[in-house]
Amino acid sequence: VSRSTELPADHHGGPIHPIAGIYAVTAMTDRLDESSHDLPVLQCVALANKHIHLPSMGPTAMVQFDDLNRDVETDRVLARLEKAMTDREPRLAERAVTLACEKATPGQILNSMLTVSLRRNSLDDHYFLYPIYAMRALDAIGWQWGPTLMRPVLRFLSRHASFDAFGEFTEDSITEGIDLYKRFHELEELVETYGLEEGKVPQHTGEHEAQAIAALADEVGAVSSIASIPEMVARALGSGLSMEGTCEALSVGGGRIFLRSHSNNPFDVHIHTGIAARRYLIGFPEVSFRHKVLALIGWAWSYEVRYLDHTLQWDWQSDAAELSTASPDAILGQIEDIILGIDGYDVTDLPVAINELVAFDGVRDATRLAEAYMKAGHDPEALFHLTTRLVCREDASEMHAYKLQQAAYEEYQVCREPLRWVHAVSAVKQCAVAAPTKPQRFYPEIVQRLAA
Repeated sequence: VSRSTELPADHHGGPIHPIAGIYAVTAMTDRLDESSHDLPVLQCVALANKHIHLPSMGPTAMVQFDDLNRDVETDRVLARLEKAMTDREPRLAERAVTLACEKATPGQILNSMLTVSLRRNSLDDHYFLYPIYAMRALDAIGWQWGPTLMRPVLRFLSRHASFDAFGEFTEDSITEGIDLYKRFHELEELVETYGLEEGKVPQHTGEHEAQAIAALADEVGAVSSIASIPEMVARALGSGLSMEGTCEALSVGGGRIFLRSHSNNPFDVHIHTGIAARRYLIGFPEVSFRHKVLALIGWAWSYEVRYLDHTLQWDWQSDAAELSTASPDAILGQIEDIILGIDGYDVTDLPVAINELVAFDGVRDATRLAEAYMKAGHDPEALFHLTTRLVCREDASEMHAYKLQQAAYEEYQVCREPLRWVHAVSAVKQCAVAAPTKPQRFYPEIVQRLAA
Protein backbone atom coordinates (compact mmCIF):
# COMPACT_ATOMS: atom_id res chain seq x y z
CA VAL A 1 0.00 0.00 0.00
CA SER A 2 2.97 2.34 0.50
CA ARG A 3 4.16 1.64 -3.04
CA SER A 4 0.76 1.54 -4.71
CA THR A 5 -1.38 4.42 -3.40
CA GLU A 6 -1.38 8.18 -3.40
CA LEU A 7 -1.97 10.15 -0.21
CA PRO A 8 -5.49 11.60 0.02
CA ALA A 9 -6.23 15.24 0.85
CA ASP A 10 -6.95 14.31 4.47
CA HIS A 11 -5.60 11.41 6.53
CA HIS A 12 -8.21 8.80 5.54
CA GLY A 13 -6.79 6.66 2.78
CA GLY A 14 -3.54 5.70 1.16
CA PRO A 15 -0.91 4.04 3.35
CA ILE A 16 -1.47 6.09 6.51
CA HIS A 17 -3.69 3.83 8.60
CA PRO A 18 -2.80 0.42 7.15
CA ILE A 19 0.86 1.15 7.95
CA ALA A 20 0.11 2.79 11.30
CA GLY A 21 -1.86 -0.32 12.26
CA ILE A 22 0.85 -2.89 11.51
CA TYR A 23 2.50 -2.69 14.93
CA ALA A 24 -0.81 -3.21 16.73
CA VAL A 25 -1.82 -6.03 14.40
CA THR A 26 1.40 -7.98 14.88
CA ALA A 27 1.21 -7.56 18.65
CA MET A 28 -2.49 -8.46 18.91
CA THR A 29 -1.98 -11.82 17.24
CA ASP A 30 -0.07 -12.95 20.33
CA ARG A 31 -3.20 -12.46 22.46
CA LEU A 32 -5.48 -14.51 20.21
CA ASP A 33 -5.98 -18.26 20.05
CA GLU A 34 -5.56 -20.32 16.89
CA SER A 35 -9.14 -19.84 15.70
CA SER A 36 -8.86 -16.05 15.54
CA HIS A 37 -5.08 -15.59 15.34
CA ASP A 38 -5.09 -14.32 11.74
CA LEU A 39 -8.06 -11.95 11.96
CA PRO A 40 -6.13 -8.71 12.65
CA VAL A 41 -3.68 -9.40 9.83
CA LEU A 42 -6.45 -10.17 7.35
CA GLN A 43 -8.31 -7.01 8.31
CA CYS A 44 -5.17 -4.92 7.76
CA VAL A 45 -4.57 -6.54 4.36
CA ALA A 46 -8.20 -5.96 3.40
CA LEU A 47 -7.91 -2.26 4.25
CA ALA A 48 -4.70 -1.94 2.23
CA ASN A 49 -6.31 -3.61 -0.78
CA LYS A 50 -9.35 -1.39 -0.48
CA HIS A 51 -7.18 1.74 -0.64
CA ILE A 52 -5.06 0.45 -3.51
CA HIS A 53 -8.14 -0.16 -5.63
CA LEU A 54 -10.04 3.04 -4.84
CA PRO A 55 -9.84 5.30 -7.94
CA SER A 56 -9.18 8.32 -5.71
CA MET A 57 -5.84 6.99 -4.50
CA GLY A 58 -4.69 4.02 -6.54
CA PRO A 59 -3.26 2.13 -8.09
CA THR A 60 -0.02 4.00 -8.59
CA ALA A 61 3.67 3.09 -8.43
CA MET A 62 6.61 4.22 -6.32
CA VAL A 63 9.55 5.18 -8.50
CA GLN A 64 13.05 4.03 -7.64
CA PHE A 65 15.81 6.61 -7.23
CA ASP A 66 18.83 5.53 -9.29
CA ASP A 67 20.74 8.81 -9.09
CA LEU A 68 21.24 9.31 -5.34
CA ASN A 69 24.60 10.65 -4.26
CA ARG A 70 25.63 8.32 -1.44
CA ASP A 71 28.96 10.05 -0.89
CA VAL A 72 27.54 12.40 1.74
CA GLU A 73 27.80 12.61 5.53
CA THR A 74 24.89 11.64 7.78
CA ASP A 75 24.51 15.13 9.25
CA ARG A 76 24.14 16.62 5.79
CA VAL A 77 21.52 14.04 4.82
CA LEU A 78 19.49 14.86 7.94
CA ALA A 79 19.85 18.60 7.27
CA ARG A 80 18.52 18.05 3.74
CA LEU A 81 15.64 16.05 5.16
CA GLU A 82 14.64 18.83 7.56
CA LYS A 83 14.98 21.52 4.89
CA ALA A 84 12.86 19.58 2.40
CA MET A 85 10.06 19.19 4.95
CA THR A 86 10.23 22.83 6.01
CA ASP A 87 10.29 24.02 2.38
CA ARG A 88 7.43 21.62 1.51
CA GLU A 89 9.42 19.77 -1.14
CA PRO A 90 8.03 16.21 -0.90
CA ARG A 91 10.15 14.65 -3.63
CA LEU A 92 13.36 16.02 -2.12
CA ALA A 93 12.21 14.74 1.28
CA GLU A 94 11.68 11.27 -0.21
CA ARG A 95 15.19 11.31 -1.62
CA ALA A 96 16.63 12.44 1.70
CA VAL A 97 14.83 9.81 3.76
CA THR A 98 15.93 7.09 1.35
CA LEU A 99 19.53 8.04 2.08
CA ALA A 100 18.80 8.56 5.78
CA CYS A 101 17.56 4.97 6.08
CA GLU A 102 21.01 3.87 4.86
CA LYS A 103 23.15 6.28 6.86
CA ALA A 104 21.26 7.34 10.01
CA THR A 105 19.71 5.56 12.97
CA PRO A 106 15.92 5.42 13.39
CA GLY A 107 16.25 7.80 16.33
CA GLN A 108 18.12 10.34 14.23
CA ILE A 109 15.47 10.16 11.50
CA LEU A 110 12.73 10.58 14.10
CA ASN A 111 14.45 13.59 15.63
CA SER A 112 14.58 15.26 12.21
CA MET A 113 10.91 14.54 11.49
CA LEU A 114 9.90 16.01 14.84
CA THR A 115 11.07 19.46 13.70
CA VAL A 116 7.90 19.53 11.59
CA SER A 117 5.55 17.00 13.18
CA LEU A 118 5.53 18.52 16.68
CA ARG A 119 4.51 21.92 15.37
CA ARG A 120 1.85 20.50 13.04
CA ASN A 121 0.31 18.26 15.70
CA SER A 122 -2.37 20.86 16.47
CA LEU A 123 -3.44 20.92 12.80
CA ASP A 124 -3.82 17.14 12.62
CA ASP A 125 -2.50 14.55 15.09
CA HIS A 126 -1.45 12.34 12.20
CA TYR A 127 1.51 14.61 11.45
CA PHE A 128 2.86 13.26 14.75
CA LEU A 129 1.33 9.77 14.88
CA TYR A 130 1.92 8.52 11.33
CA PRO A 131 5.73 8.90 11.47
CA ILE A 132 5.98 7.17 14.83
CA TYR A 133 3.65 4.29 14.04
CA ALA A 134 5.36 3.79 10.67
CA MET A 135 8.59 3.41 12.64
CA ARG A 136 6.93 0.94 14.99
CA ALA A 137 5.74 -1.00 11.94
CA LEU A 138 9.35 -1.16 10.75
CA ASP A 139 10.43 -2.34 14.21
CA ALA A 140 7.97 -5.21 13.72
CA ILE A 141 8.71 -6.19 10.11
CA GLY A 142 12.31 -5.03 9.68
CA TRP A 143 14.06 -1.79 8.80
CA GLN A 144 15.13 -3.20 5.43
CA TRP A 145 11.72 -1.84 4.35
CA GLY A 146 12.56 1.61 5.72
CA PRO A 147 12.62 3.61 2.46
CA THR A 148 9.40 2.01 1.22
CA LEU A 149 7.38 2.79 4.35
CA MET A 150 8.98 6.13 5.18
CA ARG A 151 8.79 7.81 1.78
CA PRO A 152 5.00 8.36 2.01
CA VAL A 153 5.50 9.59 5.58
CA LEU A 154 7.83 12.29 4.30
CA ARG A 155 5.43 13.21 1.50
CA PHE A 156 2.78 13.64 4.18
CA LEU A 157 5.01 15.80 6.37
CA SER A 158 6.12 17.92 3.40
CA ARG A 159 2.73 18.91 2.05
CA HIS A 160 0.73 22.05 2.68
CA ALA A 161 -1.83 21.84 5.48
CA SER A 162 -5.41 22.74 4.60
CA PHE A 163 -6.83 26.20 5.22
CA ASP A 164 -10.43 25.30 4.30
CA ALA A 165 -13.08 23.00 5.73
CA PHE A 166 -13.26 19.54 4.12
CA GLY A 167 -14.27 16.04 5.16
CA GLU A 168 -14.48 15.76 8.95
CA PHE A 169 -12.61 19.06 9.41
CA THR A 170 -15.07 21.89 10.02
CA GLU A 171 -14.24 25.54 9.44
CA ASP A 172 -13.99 26.04 13.22
CA SER A 173 -11.60 23.12 13.68
CA ILE A 174 -9.39 24.33 10.83
CA THR A 175 -9.33 27.86 12.25
CA GLU A 176 -8.57 26.61 15.77
CA GLY A 177 -5.81 24.33 14.50
CA ILE A 178 -4.15 27.15 12.57
CA ASP A 179 -4.40 29.39 15.64
CA LEU A 180 -2.69 26.80 17.85
CA TYR A 181 -0.11 26.14 15.15
CA LYS A 182 0.80 29.81 15.17
CA ARG A 183 0.85 29.74 18.99
CA PHE A 184 3.37 26.90 19.15
CA HIS A 185 5.77 29.42 20.62
CA GLU A 186 3.62 29.35 23.77
CA LEU A 187 4.57 25.70 24.30
CA GLU A 188 8.20 26.59 23.72
CA GLU A 189 7.90 29.43 26.23
CA LEU A 190 6.66 26.96 28.86
CA VAL A 191 9.98 25.15 28.51
CA GLU A 192 11.77 28.37 29.40
CA THR A 193 9.29 29.53 32.08
CA TYR A 194 9.62 26.31 34.08
CA GLY A 195 13.36 25.93 33.51
CA LEU A 196 13.13 22.63 31.68
CA GLU A 197 16.73 21.69 31.04
CA GLU A 198 18.32 18.33 30.39
CA GLY A 199 20.28 18.32 33.63
CA LYS A 200 17.21 19.17 35.72
CA VAL A 201 14.50 16.87 34.32
CA PRO A 202 15.26 13.16 34.71
CA GLN A 203 14.11 10.68 32.09
CA HIS A 204 13.39 7.62 34.21
CA THR A 205 10.75 7.18 36.88
CA GLY A 206 10.76 5.19 40.11
CA GLU A 207 8.67 4.32 43.14
CA HIS A 208 9.54 7.68 44.71
CA GLU A 209 7.34 9.40 42.08
CA ALA A 210 4.12 7.53 42.87
CA GLN A 211 2.51 10.40 44.78
CA ALA A 212 3.45 13.06 42.21
CA ILE A 213 2.20 10.88 39.35
CA ALA A 214 -1.13 10.33 41.11
CA ALA A 215 -1.50 14.06 41.78
CA LEU A 216 -0.87 15.04 38.15
CA ALA A 217 -3.19 12.26 36.94
CA ASP A 218 -5.93 13.63 39.22
CA GLU A 219 -5.43 17.13 37.81
CA VAL A 220 -5.35 16.03 34.17
CA GLY A 221 -8.29 13.65 34.49
CA ALA A 222 -10.57 16.33 35.99
CA VAL A 223 -10.16 19.08 33.37
CA SER A 224 -13.10 20.63 31.54
CA SER A 225 -10.84 22.14 28.86
CA ILE A 226 -8.31 19.63 27.55
CA ALA A 227 -6.29 22.35 25.83
CA SER A 228 -5.45 23.79 29.27
CA ILE A 229 -3.27 20.79 30.17
CA PRO A 230 0.11 21.92 28.70
CA GLU A 231 0.95 24.22 31.61
CA MET A 232 0.12 21.48 34.13
CA VAL A 233 2.61 19.23 32.36
CA ALA A 234 5.34 21.87 32.19
CA ARG A 235 4.84 22.72 35.87
CA ALA A 236 5.15 19.06 36.88
CA LEU A 237 8.33 18.63 34.83
CA GLY A 238 9.71 21.82 36.33
CA SER A 239 8.99 20.48 39.82
CA GLY A 240 11.23 17.50 39.14
CA LEU A 241 8.85 14.85 37.81
CA SER A 242 10.64 12.65 35.29
CA MET A 243 9.62 12.39 31.65
CA GLU A 244 8.51 8.79 32.16
CA GLY A 245 6.57 9.78 35.27
CA THR A 246 4.91 12.64 33.43
CA CYS A 247 3.98 10.32 30.59
CA GLU A 248 2.48 7.88 33.10
CA ALA A 249 0.43 10.63 34.73
CA LEU A 250 -0.83 11.77 31.32
CA SER A 251 -1.61 8.15 30.51
CA VAL A 252 -3.75 7.63 33.62
CA GLY A 253 -5.34 11.08 33.47
CA GLY A 254 -5.98 10.63 29.77
CA GLY A 255 -7.59 7.25 30.43
CA ARG A 256 -9.97 8.94 32.86
CA ILE A 257 -10.80 11.60 30.25
CA PHE A 258 -11.53 8.81 27.77
CA LEU A 259 -13.90 7.14 30.26
CA ARG A 260 -15.65 10.49 30.83
CA SER A 261 -16.37 10.85 27.12
CA HIS A 262 -19.76 9.71 25.82
CA SER A 263 -18.47 9.73 22.24
CA ASN A 264 -19.41 6.87 19.95
CA ASN A 265 -16.93 7.93 17.28
CA PRO A 266 -14.84 4.79 16.56
CA PHE A 267 -11.95 7.03 15.52
CA ASP A 268 -11.64 8.63 18.98
CA VAL A 269 -8.57 6.70 20.06
CA HIS A 270 -5.84 9.34 20.03
CA ILE A 271 -5.71 9.85 23.79
CA HIS A 272 -4.18 6.39 24.13
CA THR A 273 -2.29 6.14 20.85
CA GLY A 274 -0.82 9.61 21.41
CA ILE A 275 0.48 8.69 24.86
CA ALA A 276 1.91 5.37 23.66
CA ALA A 277 3.67 7.22 20.82
CA ARG A 278 5.23 9.67 23.27
CA ARG A 279 6.40 6.86 25.52
CA TYR A 280 8.10 5.30 22.50
CA LEU A 281 9.66 8.64 21.52
CA ILE A 282 11.23 9.46 24.88
CA GLY A 283 13.08 6.15 24.81
CA PHE A 284 15.34 7.27 21.93
CA PRO A 285 18.68 8.71 23.06
CA GLU A 286 19.05 10.41 19.65
CA VAL A 287 15.86 12.45 20.12
CA SER A 288 16.69 15.80 21.66
CA PHE A 289 15.61 16.66 25.18
CA ARG A 290 13.68 19.66 23.85
CA HIS A 291 11.70 17.52 21.42
CA LYS A 292 10.86 15.07 24.20
CA VAL A 293 9.48 17.69 26.58
CA LEU A 294 7.61 19.51 23.79
CA ALA A 295 6.00 16.21 22.79
CA LEU A 296 4.74 15.71 26.35
CA ILE A 297 3.66 19.32 26.83
CA GLY A 298 1.88 19.43 23.46
CA TRP A 299 -0.12 16.19 23.78
CA ALA A 300 -3.31 17.98 24.82
CA TRP A 301 -3.22 20.31 21.79
CA SER A 302 -3.61 17.33 19.45
CA TYR A 303 -6.69 17.93 17.31
CA GLU A 304 -8.39 14.59 18.04
CA VAL A 305 -7.69 14.90 21.76
CA ARG A 306 -8.64 18.51 22.50
CA TYR A 307 -11.92 18.41 20.56
CA LEU A 308 -13.42 15.93 23.05
CA ASP A 309 -14.33 18.69 25.55
CA HIS A 310 -18.01 18.66 24.57
CA THR A 311 -18.23 14.88 25.09
CA LEU A 312 -17.09 14.81 28.73
CA GLN A 313 -20.51 13.94 30.14
CA TRP A 314 -19.89 10.74 32.13
CA ASP A 315 -18.22 10.04 35.47
CA TRP A 316 -14.96 8.19 34.97
CA GLN A 317 -15.72 5.71 37.74
CA SER A 318 -18.80 4.34 39.49
CA ASP A 319 -19.85 4.20 43.12
CA ALA A 320 -18.82 0.93 44.71
CA ALA A 321 -22.47 0.04 45.37
CA GLU A 322 -23.19 0.17 41.62
CA LEU A 323 -20.58 -2.43 40.69
CA SER A 324 -21.42 -6.04 39.90
CA THR A 325 -20.27 -8.75 42.30
CA ALA A 326 -20.77 -11.59 39.82
CA SER A 327 -18.04 -14.15 39.11
CA PRO A 328 -15.30 -13.23 36.62
CA ASP A 329 -16.58 -15.65 33.98
CA ALA A 330 -20.11 -14.32 34.40
CA ILE A 331 -18.95 -10.72 33.97
CA LEU A 332 -16.91 -11.57 30.88
CA GLY A 333 -19.93 -13.33 29.40
CA GLN A 334 -22.18 -10.37 30.17
CA ILE A 335 -19.72 -7.94 28.57
CA GLU A 336 -19.58 -10.03 25.39
CA ASP A 337 -23.36 -10.40 25.24
CA ILE A 338 -23.86 -6.65 25.67
CA ILE A 339 -21.32 -5.72 23.00
CA LEU A 340 -22.68 -8.21 20.48
CA GLY A 341 -26.21 -7.03 21.25
CA ILE A 342 -25.55 -3.38 20.36
CA ASP A 343 -27.02 -2.38 17.00
CA GLY A 344 -24.18 -0.07 16.04
CA TYR A 345 -24.16 3.01 13.85
CA ASP A 346 -23.51 2.63 10.12
CA VAL A 347 -20.72 5.08 9.27
CA THR A 348 -22.02 5.32 5.69
CA ASP A 349 -25.43 6.56 6.88
CA LEU A 350 -25.05 8.60 10.07
CA PRO A 351 -27.82 10.68 11.66
CA VAL A 352 -25.30 13.38 12.71
CA ALA A 353 -21.64 14.19 12.11
CA ILE A 354 -19.43 11.36 13.35
CA ASN A 355 -17.90 13.68 15.98
CA GLU A 356 -21.37 14.14 17.49
CA LEU A 357 -22.32 10.47 17.90
CA VAL A 358 -23.37 9.60 21.46
CA ALA A 359 -22.67 6.12 22.81
CA PHE A 360 -25.50 3.67 23.30
CA ASP A 361 -26.54 2.60 26.80
CA GLY A 362 -24.86 -0.73 26.18
CA VAL A 363 -21.47 0.96 25.90
CA ARG A 364 -21.92 2.42 29.37
CA ASP A 365 -23.17 -0.91 30.74
CA ALA A 366 -20.19 -2.85 29.36
CA THR A 367 -17.81 -0.21 30.72
CA ARG A 368 -19.29 -0.47 34.23
CA LEU A 369 -19.01 -4.25 34.16
CA ALA A 370 -15.37 -3.97 33.12
CA GLU A 371 -14.75 -1.57 36.00
CA ALA A 372 -16.32 -4.06 38.42
CA TYR A 373 -14.19 -6.85 36.96
CA MET A 374 -10.94 -4.93 37.34
CA LYS A 375 -11.66 -3.51 40.78
CA ALA A 376 -12.47 -7.02 42.03
CA GLY A 377 -8.94 -8.08 41.08
CA HIS A 378 -9.84 -10.48 38.27
CA ASP A 379 -7.48 -11.50 35.46
CA PRO A 380 -6.82 -8.55 33.11
CA GLU A 381 -5.37 -10.82 30.42
CA ALA A 382 -8.74 -12.55 30.02
CA LEU A 383 -10.42 -9.17 29.60
CA PHE A 384 -7.89 -7.99 27.01
CA HIS A 385 -8.24 -11.31 25.17
CA LEU A 386 -11.98 -10.74 24.97
CA THR A 387 -11.72 -7.20 23.62
CA THR A 388 -8.97 -8.16 21.17
CA ARG A 389 -11.11 -10.96 19.76
CA LEU A 390 -14.30 -8.93 19.51
CA VAL A 391 -12.73 -5.84 17.97
CA CYS A 392 -11.51 -7.93 15.02
CA ARG A 393 -15.09 -7.80 13.69
CA GLU A 394 -14.63 -4.10 12.93
CA ASP A 395 -13.37 -2.76 9.61
CA ALA A 396 -14.90 0.73 9.43
CA SER A 397 -12.35 2.72 11.46
CA GLU A 398 -9.23 2.13 9.35
CA MET A 399 -7.44 0.18 12.11
CA HIS A 400 -8.14 2.77 14.83
CA ALA A 401 -9.89 0.18 16.99
CA TYR A 402 -6.89 -2.13 16.76
CA LYS A 403 -4.44 0.64 17.60
CA LEU A 404 -6.32 1.59 20.76
CA GLN A 405 -6.51 -2.02 21.91
CA GLN A 406 -2.74 -2.33 21.68
CA ALA A 407 -2.02 1.09 23.18
CA ALA A 408 -4.37 0.45 26.12
CA TYR A 409 -2.76 -2.96 26.67
CA GLU A 410 0.73 -1.47 26.69
CA GLU A 411 -0.23 1.39 28.97
CA TYR A 412 -1.82 -1.06 31.40
CA GLN A 413 1.44 -3.02 31.49
CA VAL A 414 3.58 0.07 32.17
CA CYS A 415 1.41 2.09 34.57
CA ARG A 416 1.39 1.25 38.26
CA GLU A 417 -1.26 0.09 40.67
CA PRO A 418 -3.78 1.22 41.79
CA LEU A 419 -4.19 3.62 38.86
CA ARG A 420 -3.80 1.46 35.78
CA TRP A 421 -7.21 -0.23 35.70
CA VAL A 422 -8.57 2.63 33.59
CA HIS A 423 -6.72 1.26 30.56
CA ALA A 424 -8.32 -2.19 30.71
CA VAL A 425 -11.72 -0.54 31.09
CA SER A 426 -10.91 1.83 28.22
CA ALA A 427 -10.26 -1.19 26.01
CA VAL A 428 -13.75 -2.49 26.81
CA LYS A 429 -15.40 0.89 26.24
CA GLN A 430 -13.75 1.32 22.87
CA CYS A 431 -14.53 -2.27 21.88
CA ALA A 432 -18.19 -1.64 22.73
CA VAL A 433 -18.11 1.35 20.37
CA ALA A 434 -16.12 -0.22 17.55
CA ALA A 435 -17.14 -3.89 17.37
CA PRO A 436 -20.81 -3.15 16.57
CA THR A 437 -19.96 -0.39 14.07
CA LYS A 438 -21.20 -1.03 10.55
CA PRO A 439 -20.72 -1.83 7.76
CA GLN A 440 -18.71 -4.96 8.44
CA ARG A 441 -17.54 -5.61 4.91
CA PHE A 442 -14.85 -8.18 5.51
CA TYR A 443 -15.42 -10.00 8.82
CA PRO A 444 -18.26 -12.30 7.64
CA GLU A 445 -16.28 -13.35 4.57
CA ILE A 446 -13.06 -13.83 6.53
CA VAL A 447 -14.79 -16.04 9.12
CA GLN A 448 -16.47 -18.08 6.40
CA ARG A 449 -13.21 -18.66 4.55
CA LEU A 450 -11.28 -19.52 7.73
CA ALA A 451 -13.93 -22.11 8.60
CA ALA A 452 -13.85 -23.70 5.13
